[in-house]
Amino acid sequence: MGICQSVCSTQSRSRGRTLTRLLAATFVVTAARGLAQTPDSTPRGSASSSDQVIVTGDHNTDATEISQATLELVHVPGSLGDPLSAVFSLPGVVSAGGDNGVPAVRGSGPTDNLYRVDSLPVPYIFHSYDIGGSVFNDNILKSFSLYASGYGPAYANVTGGVFDIALRDPKNQPLTATLDLSFLRSGIFLESAITEHSAAYLSARKSNLASFNQKGSSSGDVVIERPPRDNDYQFRYVWNVADNQQITLGATGATDSLGLNVEQGAQVAAEYPWLTGDTRSDTRYNNQTLAWDFTESSGPRLRVAVGHSTYNSDGSFGAGYFYNESLTRDSGIVQYDSELNPSHTIHLTAEVVRNQHGAKYDEPLYVCNEFDPDCRDTLRGYVVADQSLTETGSTLALSDTWRLGPALSFDVGGQFHKNSYTGEHFVNPRTALTWAVAEHSTVTLKAGTYNRFPNLNTILPGVGNPHLRSSRADHFSAGFRQDLGHGWSWNVDGYYKKFWDLPLALSASQPDASLLYTNDVAGRAYGLDLMLDKKPTGLWYGWIAFSIGKSTRTDEQTGAVSNYYLDTPFILNAVANYQWRPWISVGARVTVRSGAADTPIIGVEENTDFPGHVAPVFGTPYSTRLPMSERLDARIQWTFRTRFPSSLTLDVINVLNRHNVDYQQLDYTSSKVGESPILKKYGGFGLLPMLSYRVTF
Repeated sequence: MGICQSVCSTQSRSRGRTLTRLLAATFVVTAARGLAQTPDSTPRGSASSSDQVIVTGDHNTDATEISQATLELVHVPGSLGDPLSAVFSLPGVVSAGGDNGVPAVRGSGPTDNLYRVDSLPVPYIFHSYDIGGSVFNDNILKSFSLYASGYGPAYANVTGGVFDIALRDPKNQPLTATLDLSFLRSGIFLESAITEHSAAYLSARKSNLASFNQKGSSSGDVVIERPPRDNDYQFRYVWNVADNQQITLGATGATDSLGLNVEQGAQVAAEYPWLTGDTRSDTRYNNQTLAWDFTESSGPRLRVAVGHSTYNSDGSFGAGYFYNESLTRDSGIVQYDSELNPSHTIHLTAEVVRNQHGAKYDEPLYVCNEFDPDCRDTLRGYVVADQSLTETGSTLALSDTWRLGPALSFDVGGQFHKNSYTGEHFVNPRTALTWAVAEHSTVTLKAGTYNRFPNLNTILPGVGNPHLRSSRADHFSAGFRQDLGHGWSWNVDGYYKKFWDLPLALSASQPDASLLYTNDVAGRAYGLDLMLDKKPTGLWYGWIAFSIGKSTRTDEQTGAVSNYYLDTPFILNAVANYQWRPWISVGARVTVRSGAADTPIIGVEENTDFPGHVAPVFGTPYSTRLPMSERLDARIQWTFRTRFPSSLTLDVINVLNRHNVDYQQLDYTSSKVGESPILKKYGGFGLLPMLSYRVTF
C-alpha cells in the first residue's frame, strides 16, 4: 500500500509518479499518434440555490428530459459529447494530470472531492485511459451540478468540490434504440415502457481505443502488451406507484484496464528500476441502488434511497510485485424537505455510509505527499501484507431557508458527522445569505466548516498511521450575480479556504519517523472566479470563464510554505456554439492557463537506493512554473432528419497542434553525475480529430 499513494493509486498526486498515471501517459502518447493518423432548482438536500457556486444543471418539471444547462455542456467543443468532461471549461476547475486527469476545485486536491449520483456516493466518474471521458452515457443525464465551495450541510465527508449528478427517468414510450459509433467508443442505448406506469432504459458502451493501439505498439521503450480497454453500463427502472410516489431501481458500473512492458532501458525503469518488466492495471466498480420518492406539488418531499457498491483496483509490476485495493460500500440516505410556512422551509438529511476496505500488496513502501516533488528518495523498504479496515460515517444535517422578505433569504443550518474508525465526531455549522439588491442583481455570502476521512494509504496500519485524524477545512465566499437581459448574465465569486490536519509524510531521519504520517500540514486557497454567460435565446450561446487564485501548503513542523502542486494562478476558458444552419452547428473552445507548478532540478547525484543509477537534486518545491498552456478545440455537428434521426459529429482537439508541457523530469538515461541535468518534457494531446455517429431507431 505504500506505493499505492505515490505509484499505484489513480487518486494520488500526479506528476507522472503513479502507476496508473504512467500507464495513462504512455497510452496517451501512443493513442494520440494513432488516432491523429486516422482520416478522418436546487438538488434535494441542499439548503438553497445560494449554496451552488457553479450551476451547470437545473431541475425540469419533466424528470425524463435532460436539462437545458446540461444539454449545453454536451456540445462543448473538446469534451467529445461528455457533459461531465466539460467541467474543465468552468471557472475554478483544473485537471490533476494534464489532458487525462481528474478535476481539482478551487485549490483543493482531487481526492477531496465527493461524487454523488442520485443522492448516493459513487467511487469514481471518469475513465482512466479514455481521454478524460466519464462513465455515463449522455443520454441518461438529467442534470449536473458542481458545488465549488460553501455548500450546505447535506454534503458530508468532503472538503473539496461536490459533483452532484441526477439521472433522468426513462420515458414511457415504444422501444427505441440509439447506436453510437466513434473512434473513441461504441455503444447502444435502449429505452422502453414496461407497463402503463413503468419504464426502463439500458446503456452499454465499450471503448474502441484498443483498435488503434494494437499489442506491440511502443513509445519510449515502453510496449503496450494489453491494449487499453474500458466499458460502462447503466440501467434504470422506474415504477410510478401513484401520482406522488415513485420507486426507482438502478445499476451502474465501469471497468478500465491496460498492460505495458517496461524495457530495461526505458526512462521510467531508470527512475524506478523495480518497474522493469510487465506492468498491468485494472479498475472496476459495480453499483446498485433502490429509491422511493414521495412528492406533493405544494407539500413536503421525501426521498429514501439505499445503495450497494463494490470497487477493485489491482495491478502487478516488475519482479512479482502486486497490489489490490477493494472497497465494499453500503449506503443509505433519507432526505426531507418541507415548507412550514411562507417564511421557513426545512431541509433534513440523515445518511449512513459503511465502507469495508481491503488491501493486499507486495511492493516498495514510499512515504511521501505534496511536499515531495519526487517520491524516489522516500523509499522505506518493501512491504507485504493482507489487511482490512471497516469504517462507518454517520451524518445528520438540518437547515432552514428563512425568507426575511421578498429580497432577502437566510440559510442557516449545521451537520453532525461521526466516523467509527477514527472515533471522531464533528459539528459543522454552515450558512448562506442571499440578497436581491435590485431587480436583476443578487449578492450571496456563504461560510461553512468541513471534514474528510483520511486517504486509505495514510491511515492503514503498516503503511500509514492508524491514529491519523480527519482533514478539516473552512470555506468562505462572497458573490454577485446580475442578469443583463436577452439571455446575458454575469457573476463573480470570491472565495477563501483554510485547511488543517492534512497528512505530513515524515522522512526517515525524523525522531517520529515510525509514525509515517502526522496531521502537521495546513494550507489555504483563495481566488476570484468570473463568468460571463449567454444562454441560447437565439442562434448561439456560450460563456467566458476567468479564474485567478492561489493555493499553498505549510509544513507545520518546520514552518516551510510551498505552492500546492496544483496551484494555477490564471485560467481562461471561452466557449461558443452557433447554429449555422438548421442542420449544422459549429463551436469552439479556447483554453489559456498558467503552466503547472514545477520544482527545479539543479543537479544530478547517485541513486543510493539503486547503485548504477542517477537521481535528480531538487531545488525549492514547486517554486518555478512551466510555460503557459494554450489550446483551441473545435466541433461541427450535422443533424439528419430522416426516417431514423441521426447525427455526425467531428471534434478536433488542439486544432493548432500546440505542444503544451504538462510536466518535465530528469532524463535518467542521458544525465551524468557531476554534469548539468538534462531534462525531458512531456505534453498532452497533439492535433486529435475524433469522428462520431449517432442514429436512433
